[in-house]
Amino acid sequence: MLLAIDIGNTHIVTGILDKNGEVLLTFRVASNDKLTEDEYFSYLRNISEFNKIDIKNVEGIIVASVVPNLITIFQFLGKKYFHIDPMIVGPDIKIPFTFAPNLNPTGFGADRIIDIVQSLNDYPDKNLVIFDFGSATTYEVLEKTVYVGGGILPGIEMSINALFANTAKLPKVKFSTPESVLGKNTNEQIQAGIFYGYAGQIKHIIKKIKEVIDNPFVVATGGLGKILSAEIEEIDVYSPDLSIKGLYTLYLHNKK
Repeated sequence: MLLAIDIGNTHIVTGILDKNGEVLLTFRVASNDKLTEDEYFSYLRNISEFNKIDIKNVEGIIVASVVPNLITIFQFLGKKYFHIDPMIVGPDIKIPFTFAPNLNPTGFGADRIIDIVQSLNDYPDKNLVIFDFGSATTYEVLEKTVYVGGGILPGIEMSINALFANTAKLPKVKFSTPESVLGKNTNEQIQAGIFYGYAGQIKHIIKKIKEVIDNPFVVATGGLGKILSAEIEEIDVYSPDLSIKGLYTLYLHNKK
């Protein structure tokens, strides 16, 4: 089995996959660099046992992180409990795509790499647009196996939190599909504005990409991507386990 760990700014998504790359379990905990490797292992052990998965069968570990401090903690976890040096997604790892000559890939996020790797694996020979709706929303654009550019914008929850934090009376609402674009009270109006406003942003970004990229296939992932994908017909597929499967694919690519 492979233990795949995707560390984001808000959550750590952990996946356990079998030797064929089938996802047996995924779960998320808060990203917190104050926790120790022992505390994170406790989460892993308890949730795995509850799901009747024996983590003693883990033979490999791969970690992608946008929070540098947490990489060390999971390196300690791998060595202490599994006697494994985790593979770290970083600048030295082999990737199955290249960057266009006019781009500067310095600092390119590990989370973005694994999304691209799995999208190329699942949809070869296509021009790709990949949206990841996380703490920040990112999009990547590839012409076949060449990364030609992308973008970053505030995530949905970040937008909701900013509205709540910078106003005196507006409440914090949960992101969900509103009943109507015409909200009947303050909560409904915030939900309508955020939902349709964000969907409109994504639709327009895809429209502009299609002006420069021929017939792209649009992939979406991330916790809130499912809700938006149902509204945005320009998104071709929603892939909830894209990052975890990308870690598995990248692990095999480098293990060889």
